[in-house]
Order: sequence, then C-alpha cells, then structure tokens
Amino acid sequence: MSESTGTGADALENDLATLREDVSRLADTISTLVADGAATAKVAAADAANTARDKAVSAVDDVSASIEQNPLTAVLIALGVGYVVGALGRRR
Repeated sequence: MSESTGTGADALENDLATLREDVSRLADTISTLVADGAATAKVAAADAANTARDKAVSAVDDVSASIEQNPLTAVLIALGVGYVVGALGRRR
C-alpha cells in the first residue's frame, strides 16, 4: 500500500511542477500582451498628437491668410472682442 501512496505523491508532485510551469508561461504571455498593448497605445497617442498638431498648424495658417487678405476686418473683429471682454470685466 505504501507503493501506491508513493506513486500518488510522485504524480501529485509532477502535476504541481507542470502547473507551476503553466502558470509561469501564462505570466510571461500576459506580460508580453501588456507590453504589446502599451506599445500600441503609445503609437496611437503619438499619431493622435501629430494629427492634432497638424490641424492646429493648419488653422493658424488659415487665420494668418485670412488676416492678410482682410486686415481691416481682422482689426474690427479684434476691437469687438476686446470691447466685449472689457465690458465683461467691468461688470464683476
């Protein structure tokens, strides 16, 4: 009977060793997936930042061109905005 107990204990040890290896591989796989996800997110964020920067530069260029084409209108708009901001500042 002690032989069967020894065999059962050996089988249990082997199963535990296999389980440890499986858990170790699973942890490695999860680490790799997390690292890949972080790299993907970093690339996506960089792309979004580049797109936003390009749109901002384009908007500034458009405003500059509009001011160059219509300087009087730009001055009148600036005066109007300044007046409104000043009026709001006096109310408080």
